Amino acid sequence: MNKIYISLGSNKGLRLKNIQKAVVQIQKNVGILTDLSSLYQTPAWGFQGPDFLNACIGIKTDLSPIKVLHKLLEIEEQLGRVRSTESGYSSRTIDLDLLFYEDQIIESEDLILPHPRLELRNFILFPMLELAPDFVHPRLEKNMTTLSKICLDTSQPQKIPLSEWSPDLFSENQLLVFEGNIGVGKTSLSQKIAEDYQVTALLEKFNKNPYLEKFYDQPEHFALPLEKYFLEERFRQFYDFSKLPLSKKVAVADHSFFKSLIFAKINLSPSAFVDFKKSYTKLSLQSAEPNKVIFLHQSIDKLMEHIKSRGRPYEQNISEKYLQKIALGYENHMKAERGLSFQSIDLTDLDFVNEEMAYQIILQRIKAF
Repeated sequence: MNKIYISLGSNKGLRLKNIQKAVVQIQKNVGILTDLSSLYQTPAWGFQGPDFLNACIGIKTDLSPIKVLHKLLEIEEQLGRVRSTESGYSSRTIDLDLLFYEDQIIESEDLILPHPRLELRNFILFPMLELAPDFVHPRLEKNMTTLSKICLDTSQPQKIPLSEWSPDLFSENQLLVFEGNIGVGKTSLSQKIAEDYQVTALLEKFNKNPYLEKFYDQPEHFALPLEKYFLEERFRQFYDFSKLPLSKKVAVADHSFFKSLIFAKINLSPSAFVDFKKSYTKLSLQSAEPNKVIFLHQSIDKLMEHIKSRGRPYEQNISEKYLQKIALGYENHMKAERGLSFQSIDLTDLDFVNEEMAYQIILQRIKAF
């Protein structure tokens, strides 16, 4: 896939909402969001008008440069931009500019890359410094840091905290579920979102399962009682949630009900699994269905690091082979359940615990789902 950078701006109407909607549509129509700068409040450039909100994003895409341009123009039109036939600059609901497409240099009637005169504009250089200070302008052969230092633009865009990006994630009757392998970060992310958005957190009560430690010591003896206990506990959680009034039926969960089926297939004998599946199927008819399922992915090496660092004694002997079985179990389930709508987010380069940008990227990806 190709790495591109896009500039976003709005100084008309609900500026932040306009930009947030544009980021959603870019993800739906252009590619995967990989970088997100802070928002900047910036004086109108080249004309008298209200201040802009500006930002830059990084996207990975399979589309050609001209196709990206056409998609951006379509998104602008969808969001209410009407291009003036008069020359010069004017206020706009949304402005989307393709700044860079890898290191390509293009000069055609329809598209010029890199975007012309970006080196003269702090409202582009400031956010690009956040995303890619060492990225080299292929025509000028200078990186963003150098271009910023020599830029003649005297304006000083006002940086707005990254947390202001946070989109509306929840509506009435909304259940957002995170799934993924052991140690991937489901609980940490669920707790963070629940706290930030003031919604209910449905968290796995694994430490109350009396068979968990015994299972890791003697899996052949305790797999069935372990999975039965989890099945009943998960059913109770989601059943109780399904009975809440609509106004309170908003939650984020660090596990799904179908997780029981995936782990049971790995841990149980074929004959025991057949009986277990019958119980699961019966209960699943009464369990709350998630509106969104987000599958979190990390490399096996990273998972092993997380498991070791969090220090639960009974987890310390978990093998890479077992984690690989779980990963394959989820993959097979997602393929088999064609009616299940889910999105995958690779957390390899997204440290949402320590980096606000990573957290906001994840929120934006969820919003686009």
